[in-house]
Amino acid sequence: MSKKLNPWEIPTLTQEHYEFLKKEYNLKSINSELINNPTFIRRNLIVGHDNFDVWLRKAKEKKKVALVSGFMTSGFLHLGSLTVIKQMAYYQKEYGAEVIIPIADLEAMCVRKTDYSKVKDIIPEFLAHFFAAGLDPKKTKVYLQTKNTEVLKEAALFTSKIDMPQLEKIYDRRLTLAEAFSSLVMAADILVPQLKGYEATLIILGIDEISHFVLTKNMISILGDEFYPPSITYNRMLTGLNGSKMGKSIPENSILLIDGLSKFKEKLLKLKNKELELDQNTGFNILEWYSEDDVLLNRILEIERVNKTEANNLAIDESIKLCRDLLEKHQEAYKENFEKAKRIAEKLIND
Repeated sequence: MSKKLNPWEIPTLTQEHYEFLKKEYNLKSINSELINNPTFIRRNLIVGHDNFDVWLRKAKEKKKVALVSGFMTSGFLHLGSLTVIKQMAYYQKEYGAEVIIPIADLEAMCVRKTDYSKVKDIIPEFLAHFFAAGLDPKKTKVYLQTKNTEVLKEAALFTSKIDMPQLEKIYDRRLTLAEAFSSLVMAADILVPQLKGYEATLIILGIDEISHFVLTKNMISILGDEFYPPSITYNRMLTGLNGSKMGKSIPENSILLIDGLSKFKEKLLKLKNKELELDQNTGFNILEWYSEDDVLLNRILEIERVNKTEANNLAIDESIKLCRDLLEKHQEAYKENFEKAKRIAEKLIND
């Protein structure tokens, strides 16, 4: 099993992979009690953490804390994206976190080769989805990487502290210049908020992005006392329709937040009558993240012991019902927030 994940590819991960990565990177389980015992904690949907206890303690002490999580404008947001946004809204509401969202337009254009006109058009859609999912526009700071001169300046300074062989050792592969600089910009996205007086910063990442945090920790050790170690939680990835994670760049593999009933139903029904492991079943993954019905999930697990196909079919049927309600409500909230999002996006783009 490969020790390093490529954050620019779309991996397929099983429970065995998660357990290996948790041990390999010495990630800790979240044992702290969180307000209202949210689903992502109750169902162990966080693979592990690094330094989360520090952030949580500062938040409980009502210190100035931030949560930073970026989104690349390489395609449409999906149910996997929503798992992160919902966590951000939770920490904002329950712990008073100031949410900072870097929009990785630079990475989208340089690494994904996304045309700038498409990047520009998708920003208001992103913002409307953020607000529809519960983020408070007044307590959420959004910026474009290409417009944030402070972040770009720090990233440029980082290039004098680390060279290409060191970067390639961290990522365990040859890097393009675009990938190398984008990585340093992401490290700056994580670290620059510390210069604004936050006593702790929390970063939410997918486990496939763990090399970015290894780079960030290396930069902290190189730079000395200028920055402190941020706190990180690593998500289990929501499995897409082909068994790899849902990704914005492959819409046919994902349940998009803009998908209508017939579309997401058609996508999910393709998985019926298959003998899949439940951790590779998109429907069951959706139920784990979004259903409040613990009895239902336990029933599916019990059925799996005697009949995998029946368990998979039940998970698919129940996930279709859930998606119908979840996406209908989200899309209605999206429409209500779109004009506000459009105004904010215009300001971000034109400033």
